[in-house]
Amino acid sequence: MATQQRFERLQIVFHPASGRGLGWRRARQLAGRLADAGTVAHLLDVSSQPTARIAAQLKSADAVVVVGGDGLIHHVVQVLARTGIPLGIIPAGSGNDTWRMLRDANPAQSMDRVAAFIAGSAAAHPVDLLEVEFDEAPQIVRLTVGAISWGFEATVNARANRLPRRLGSLRYVAALLLCIPKLKAFCTEVDTGGLEYRGPALAASIANIRSLGGGITLFASAEFDDGLADLSLVRGERIAPVLRHVPRILAGRNHPFRVAVRAKAFRVETSEDCYADGELLGRGAFSVRVAPGALHLMR
Repeated sequence: MATQQRFERLQIVFHPASGRGLGWRRARQLAGRLADAGTVAHLLDVSSQPTARIAAQLKSADAVVVVGGDGLIHHVVQVLARTGIPLGIIPAGSGNDTWRMLRDANPAQSMDRVAAFIAGSAAAHPVDLLEVEFDEAPQIVRLTVGAISWGFEATVNARANRLPRRLGSLRYVAALLLCIPKLKAFCTEVDTGGLEYRGPALAASIANIRSLGGGITLFASAEFDDGLADLSLVRGERIAPVLRHVPRILAGRNHPFRVAVRAKAFRVETSEDCYADGELLGRGAFSVRVAPGALHLMR
């Protein structure tokens, strides 16, 4: 556990469009609450500053709170990884799957958690990140605290990104329904050193968290502090035999087409697009490694 300190350079990161203005409102609410307790926080609007300036401000902070969703967390994690700077999360996005790993009942409980941490009554908890490296750009390592998807899940993610933000988490359900009729198998290879799969697949993801798409629990037993990541792959060439198992697939339960394993590293051969935390990462073959304890969460 990280030792507690007095936080004098606290950044509250938000995007004013998150949750149709919810991110801005919750960021101000948190700043006001902390001010009443004697802590001054800086509100960092990521929509109004260049990326390099945002990164510089995050690196100089002694604590950061993201008020937003998985996409905003994804970008902040690229800066905070391995710095020891603690990260708090207040949900205000459409998915909020990373936030769900905190097991908070609602945003108010998350705000209580952050306030208690800043007041010094809790310590930061180290959690794992996933390092992703594509063959086409071997010197660039991307990080995620959530899930990496290629094939069908990536197609759903891309479709959800094109739907109106006002739909919230329903964007993912709508995208899933829109994409199923067009679902096609793709060829992929996955090698963990203990498991090898080569053949057709309908969907594939590697995750460090339990849910995707705003609460769809594909990885029911995943933990982000155990040094392992979970692979979930739906093998097969045709969608028809799989359809009746969709409820089990979406609940992370066993089914006849499931390929699942937990591992520290993965090698993936594919020609598909790859998404993580709702963001397009790259295309083609890639490697994934678990980075134990690379991020510290207010938990």
